[in-house]
Amino acid sequence: MSYTFHLPDIGEGIAEAEIIRWLVGPGDQVVEDQPVAEIETDKALVEMPSPTTGQVAELCAPEGAMVQVGERLIVIADGAAPTPAEPAQASDGGAAATPAGSAHHTPLNANGSGAQKRPLATPATRRLARELGVSLDGLVGTGPGGRITDDDVRAAVHGASQAKSSPAGAATAAATERSLPESGSHQPVGLTEDQRIPVRGLRRRTAEAMVRALRDIPHTVAMHHADVGDLLALRKSLLPRAEAKGIGLTLTPFLVKATALALVQFPMANASFDDAAQEIIVRARRNVGFAVNTPDGLVIPVVKDADRKPLLAIAREVEALTAAARTRTVAIEQMQEGTFTISNHGPLGGNFGTPIIRAPEGGILGFGRATPQAVVRDGEIVARTLLPISYSADHRLVDGDVVIGFCQALITLLEAPVQLLVEEG
Repeated sequence: MSYTFHLPDIGEGIAEAEIIRWLVGPGDQVVEDQPVAEIETDKALVEMPSPTTGQVAELCAPEGAMVQVGERLIVIADGAAPTPAEPAQASDGGAAATPAGSAHHTPLNANGSGAQKRPLATPATRRLARELGVSLDGLVGTGPGGRITDDDVRAAVHGASQAKSSPAGAATAAATERSLPESGSHQPVGLTEDQRIPVRGLRRRTAEAMVRALRDIPHTVAMHHADVGDLLALRKSLLPRAEAKGIGLTLTPFLVKATALALVQFPMANASFDDAAQEIIVRARRNVGFAVNTPDGLVIPVVKDADRKPLLAIAREVEALTAAARTRTVAIEQMQEGTFTISNHGPLGGNFGTPIIRAPEGGILGFGRATPQAVVRDGEIVARTLLPISYSADHRLVDGDVVIGFCQALITLLEAPVQLLVEEG
């Protein structure tokens, strides 16, 4: 008897997933809930657990393949694990040959234990280790429960570079160093010829979504400035209270809250267009997604009912979601049900832009870097800290009156930020 596991329907319109890496191979023994593969959707990178205990009979798709919901993923045969055989001795006294397909894992026995326990690490950390050529086996994790962190992997690379002083380790260390890209760069340094990079995972999902959005949604873009001197002063005054609660208070929670309250005033900005039914859906909740930059591309976690939550509660949620997004451990449900998106690219040095709407939403806000600028107030030239705002809207849903009205409502909230602290009575 065997069990065929199909890719499950995980909702939110996700119809397919990409197999990033198999963690087992044919012939391996697995136990129920043991991770067997890393898969990636446009929402998250996750480990797929085994649905049962048994022996892997077949991997139904190769790494890098796109698997549709309902298609076969893995076949697992039942039965007890075979008794381990004595390792064969090679004629030259070396180790026995490794069975095909088992180079990247250690087979488990019937109790789920093996000669070497699989190191604890998130999928993102495992990917970093693969990119840097670091084996997780033998690394001592400094994270919770002994989990290996990104810093542990980088420390291992640093240790390897120090081994260059040893003649035996010089060649290996040099090869590792040549393989590392410059920090913060997506391109290797010193290319002498063109390089082709497969478009996979989150980058592929993002590319497909952006093409569909620009093809199907008629964008109209408005650009404004908000005087955020009082907002920055308010943030500074709240920092001690936030820090006492263990909360990192960035500008993003203020932008999330202000956006949600402006959406309350202009419900059509919080709508979406149903092409199939030719209907406009006005959303009852203000669920604001915010873009988080990761090495693989943008991830959009969602603060649900942001208009009803206190500012510091939003700040705590934004901080936790940001950390999870950057390690690609954010739960799928934390990225679902968004009705509007913001992108705060100010920390990157951005100004104005033309943000692309995330279907099926009807709008997106882009915030640039707040900088001191000369403006005229009461007939005099004075310095004010201005925040660039770019608003892209679906022109099928709204016209200029709503676009301008929504932006003015947002600007009013940002320029009189005490309104962001007022709770409903």
